[in-house]
Amino acid sequence: MKRYVEKEEETTNELSNWVGIELANGTKGAIVYIGDSRYHIICSNSSSRSNECCGGVESDGSSVEEVLNCWMNTDSGTKINQIYCFDSYKELMQWFANDIEG
Repeated sequence: MKRYVEKEEETTNELSNWVGIELANGTKGAIVYIGDSRYHIICSNSSSRSNECCGGVESDGSSVEEVLNCWMNTDSGTKINQIYCFDSYKELMQWFANDIEG
């Protein structure tokens, strides 16, 4: 797992509460709490300047770690290429929205 730090990169093996992912197809995603004790990956669609759900309800989990395990243990769909842990929700959202042009 990677920890994103401004102007440098360091690695860690601990998940934070604010996790972003990059799928094998280059799509960025953020793992967010969607209510009802569920976390889900929301992906950015830079071509349409919008966000969309990645995966179905079977990809949801009761924690960030459970969502990652669901994605890594499935045989279908796009695989997670990189995992980024952030120190705050603000940093996660800045990274997530970086490629969206307004």
